[in-house]
Amino acid sequence: MKTRPILRGLLVLKIFILILFGLYNLHPESYAYVELPEKVYKVYGVSSEEALGDNSIKFVTVNYDGEIKKFFSRSQSPVTALIDSGYSVSNRNRIVSTSPISHLYDGAYIQVYTYKTTIDEILLEIPYKTILNGEILCRSLAQEVIEQEGVLGVMSQRIKRTYKGDMLIAEEIVDETIEREPRPQIIVIRGPQDLPDSVPQRGYDCGHWETYINNSINATTEEKTWLKFIMYCESGCNAESNKSFYKGLFQWNPCLWYKQYPNDNIFDGEAQIKRTLQKLREGANPNQMWPACHRRYKSTYGELSWLQ
Repeated sequence: MKTRPILRGLLVLKIFILILFGLYNLHPESYAYVELPEKVYKVYGVSSEEALGDNSIKFVTVNYDGEIKKFFSRSQSPVTALIDSGYSVSNRNRIVSTSPISHLYDGAYIQVYTYKTTIDEILLEIPYKTILNGEILCRSLAQEVIEQEGVLGVMSQRIKRTYKGDMLIAEEIVDETIEREPRPQIIVIRGPQDLPDSVPQRGYDCGHWETYINNSINATTEEKTWLKFIMYCESGCNAESNKSFYKGLFQWNPCLWYKQYPNDNIFDGEAQIKRTLQKLREGANPNQMWPACHRRYKSTYGELSWLQ
């Protein structure tokens, strides 16, 4: 009794095999192969004799740019299997297989990559430069006037792009042409622009400025002593002092100077003496405006009487 199921299984298997070969006899074109032009064989290193030497049925799996299909084939090599099954094969394809290039094995897996090259032309903007004209002593007080509007340039590029399937794998600029040169934007800066050479050139002249303080301003002896000491300490009595951000006899911050006294030249020694004394009388703290030099003054003369 146990042998009956085995016999039945063998009978079913025999019927299946007979049906399979019957289908082949009815539709032999499904497993057909074709003889290709000799140049096709040469491209892939397959001789026509090798390609036509084995016409047994093989089960093949093809992955063509991500699309997977499975079928039976009588072809003799991976390349002819692809062509026999209707796939496009050219020098744009790269074929990788578990079978050698000259022989197709049963159960072969064939991977096909398609390479595509495009030439694209694009237009790019070329940025323009900004040119600032004008020298100022305090940027925060500056006014900018556009003298010439900037115009972007235009450049065309031809780019060669190589794709593996839909994936970009390489990019190369093969040509570029400037269609229009950029035009710079010119900005004129207007603001405090006094220069040291706009006043008489006296240099380091303590004698001149001490005489001016002694004879030409209405101030107490204490104020005059402080002015002469700070003037010497800060600039060496040089009204044209321009070595750092701070300027003039008392090394004023030009932004503070021109914000409060826009019509006074910071390099005018007489103006600096007048405005420094005015600032002192208005309550400015010399410990903050001239900290280093005022400390030296205090160590010599003591603190100013009104600050004690």
